[in-house]
Amino acid sequence: MDSIKQLVEAVLFVSGKPVSLGSLAQSLNTPGGEIKQLIAELQKAYQERDSAVEIVETVDKKFVMQLKPELSETVMDYAPESGESKALLKTLSLIAYMQPVLQSDVVKYRGTGAYQHIKQLEENGLIERRPKERTYLLKTTPKFAEFYGLKSDSPEDIKKFVEQHMEFKKLEKNGNPAQ
Repeated sequence: MDSIKQLVEAVLFVSGKPVSLGSLAQSLNTPGGEIKQLIAELQKAYQERDSAVEIVETVDKKFVMQLKPELSETVMDYAPESGESKALLKTLSLIAYMQPVLQSDVVKYRGTGAYQHIKQLEENGLIERRPKERTYLLKTTPKFAEFYGLKSDSPEDIKKFVEQHMEFKKLEKNGNPAQ
């Protein structure tokens, strides 16, 4: 049982993305109930030793190992460069914070480069867009909440997350998000 627990921990560590209970059970040839119990034990162990790392269940019932959100800003300079540019993250943050938001407003705030960002974010499944008059209405998807290890995909919870942890400054007095 301890070796399976180590394997669960190792999979969550190296994955870097949420993993379903079914996937863990299948790859480790262990019943799902047993895997869920092992995850609960790992969660408790991390919590008891006040670890910088936690295992959370995402909005779509997957599990992800992540740095505690309150520590991420402090250690961000030490993290390896991600494939996402700061500009792309700022566009995503703006959409998440203001959702639902018109694409034309995002472009007004972020510039014409936002068109490419929106396309990329939609291709990655982090946002969705629906036609609205002569533009599009943008909002985050459940995959956004899953990707960032959120327990809820409600716009209010996402807005709080963005305020606390993402590349986004409060709306300035003139109504434009900080660049």
